[in-house]
Amino acid sequence: MIEIKHITKKYDDYTVFSDFSMEIQEGEVLCLMGKSGRGKTTLLRMLMGLEQPDTGSITGLTDKRISVVFQEDRLLPGFTVRQNLYSVCDDALQQERMMGILTALGLDAWIDREVSVLSGGMQRRVAICRALLVPYDLLILDEPFRGLDDKTKEITLKLVLEEKKGRTILLSTHDAKECERMGGKILNLDEILM
Repeated sequence: MIEIKHITKKYDDYTVFSDFSMEIQEGEVLCLMGKSGRGKTTLLRMLMGLEQPDTGSITGLTDKRISVVFQEDRLLPGFTVRQNLYSVCDDALQQERMMGILTALGLDAWIDREVSVLSGGMQRRVAICRALLVPYDLLILDEPFRGLDDKTKEITLKLVLEEKKGRTILLSTHDAKECERMGGKILNLDEILM
């Protein structure tokens, strides 16, 4: 279990979290919702260790392998889809899985194309594929389905759920339908951070 205990986080005079606590159970899907600027990404960044709370603590992450889909795709420019994905593949088994995931996402024909020539939605799917290939205990998804049409979003959601296999997912989204489809528990920061 991941425990967030009495954290406070401020940026200059703006307080994002004040004495905030919560728990994330092993294997659950937790969907963070709330308007822009409410602290969804800040909370995810603290869980990733990219930012620290001003006070309080986050425990339960020691020895946890974390994989992330950031709001930005963060692909390696000038490299092909294959090269971007091989950058996280340690062995032939992962490379074999890579082809299955790419095929499911409709990207197998693009494997040897530079990511820069792909559409925004295709780049997004490559970023999701890369995150799924990393061995993880906790998958952090920060608005991962943004820019995907409804059909592609449904295919991608289904794939993420198939790949979950009992592991923990933390999803940040503005779309209640995504939470419902993921079967996750909703934590609406608008309601608890008044």
